[in-house]
Amino acid sequence: MKIRVLLAMIMVLAVGSPAYAQGDWWFGFAYETSLASGNTADFAGGLSWRGASFGGRNMVKENVSVGFWTAWHVMDEIGVETIDFDDEGFDLGATVTGDFFRYVNSFPIMMNVHWYSGLPGNTRISAGLNGGVYYIERRAEVGIFAVTRDNWHFGLAPELSVIMPMGWRSRGFLGARYNWAASAGGSGSITYWNFFVGVAWM
Repeated sequence: MKIRVLLAMIMVLAVGSPAYAQGDWWFGFAYETSLASGNTADFAGGLSWRGASFGGRNMVKENVSVGFWTAWHVMDEIGVETIDFDDEGFDLGATVTGDFFRYVNSFPIMMNVHWYSGLPGNTRISAGLNGGVYYIERRAEVGIFAVTRDNWHFGLAPELSVIMPMGWRSRGFLGARYNWAASAGGSGSITYWNFFVGVAWM
C-alpha cells in the first residue's frame, strides 16, 4: 500500500510538471537523525540515530524546485516505569509496571517546493516546505504486554539546508527539518525534528 501511494505521487509529479531537460532533475539520499518534541517526546524522547530518506527535485527555475521526498524515521525509549496505557493514547483501561520499550516508526511520503539563494554551481541556502502524508506506527511494550497503533496522518515539514558542490554533477547537503503530523486515531499531533546529511546527483 505504501509503495503504491509513493509511485502514484511520483507519477503525478512527472506528468504534472512541464517538460524540462533531463539535467534539471536531482536525486539524493540522506542519513537522518530524529529528535521527538511535544507529546511525542513524552512517549519516546531522546535523539534517535536511525533514519534515512530519498528524494528528487526538478529545477523549474534557477532558484525554485518542485519534487518529492520519502523517509523512514525511528524514535524509541527504554526504561523501567509504571505505564497507564490510557495515558499513552491506547485506551485499554490497563496499568502495568516493568521494563518498557516504546517506539515510533514514521514514514513520510510528500511533495515539496524549495527556494534557493545564490547561483547554480555555488554553495546555496535552501528553504523548503514538504506536504503530504505520514504513516506512523506507535508501539508500547511492558514485560509480556505489547500494544501497537498505526494510522495515516496529514502532515507538513518545513526545512532549511545548505547545498555544496562536490564535482561530477553531484552536491552534498545538510540541514534540519521540523515534522508535524496531524492527530489521527486519537494519537494527538505527532511532532519531531530531523537533522540530515546527504548526497544528490544529476
